[in-house]
Amino acid sequence: MNFLKGLTKIKSRFARFIETTNSFMWVQRNEKFADSRLIVEQLTDRVLVRVQGEEVVPFLQGLITNDMAHLQSGTTHLAKTPAMYTMFLNKAGRVLYDSIIYRTPEPNTYLIECDKYISNELRRHLRLYRVRRNIQIDAVDAEYRPWIVFNPVGSVVRIDTNIQIGQEIISTPDPRIRDLGTRVITKSDKTWKDLANMFSKSGDVTIAKPTVDCNYRMHRYRYGVGEGVQDLPPGKSFPLEANCDYMHGVSFHKGCYIGQELTARVHHTGVVRKRIMPLRLSEPASPKSVTISTEAGTNVGTIRGASLDRALGLLRVEQALASAKLFVDGKICYVEKPYWWPPELPKKARVEGC
Repeated sequence: MNFLKGLTKIKSRFARFIETTNSFMWVQRNEKFADSRLIVEQLTDRVLVRVQGEEVVPFLQGLITNDMAHLQSGTTHLAKTPAMYTMFLNKAGRVLYDSIIYRTPEPNTYLIECDKYISNELRRHLRLYRVRRNIQIDAVDAEYRPWIVFNPVGSVVRIDTNIQIGQEIISTPDPRIRDLGTRVITKSDKTWKDLANMFSKSGDVTIAKPTVDCNYRMHRYRYGVGEGVQDLPPGKSFPLEANCDYMHGVSFHKGCYIGQELTARVHHTGVVRKRIMPLRLSEPASPKSVTISTEAGTNVGTIRGASLDRALGLLRVEQALASAKLFVDGKICYVEKPYWWPPELPKKARVEGC
């Protein structure tokens, strides 16, 4: 009996040794994935709308899901970030436009980044609710350009956001997920070379241009982040389905805004059955591919966007994660639970880069 107890202790210690060794080997192996590249990419599908006026804060406060207090001068957030993520909803609580709002050095002036294909619609939407307020709404895509600077494997290389880059340039970590990179707003005369020179001062990094298999869209898809009208068609989904709450884009403590009632009710009941999730495809999907199904043929969601072997799906979370296999056009695909989802949900290991 004593012999068996001793053997059990030896096996237990050996198991712990193997576990520790495997853990060490995992870290050593993953050092190979360390990537010192910074990809600098102009966001050609995104444009900026300038909104300014003495009543601009209460005006936007009644139209967006987030709280404008985060961007106002004199708040504790001022030194931390000049930008926040938010959405504009319709009266039924469905997403119209996703956007990032930037505070500018000018008083009572904000820049709204949006998909270029709905820029006119967004400006019409703003003018509709402006009523008699003295607020100016202008398209400024000829004056400014939005850029993204990111590391292909996320946070392995931290970008120095304190680089002295001039008062006419806004630089901020992406307000949704830091691993998405640094968003930069420049005057339209700035070129890729200008930004490459600027961010080469971040340290021991290599500045690179985007490629077919390593670009901002692929980067977003790996993290499961939808953006623009292709991934988030206007009027087709709710903000919580688009993970707006997980990406710090919804305030549940501010006052009323358009679409607020349903959003608040869904949040407080705690039932969000469908969410945008990242998919890894065994083969590139056909442009006509839409349905995602289980091995038994049950429909669990739809594809919202795809690029090479990566895609975004609006999925019934519980059913999708409970399925051993998922299929698109009869070809296997794999669903991944993003590591950045809240702690109460099991986390997925960090994604590999390009």
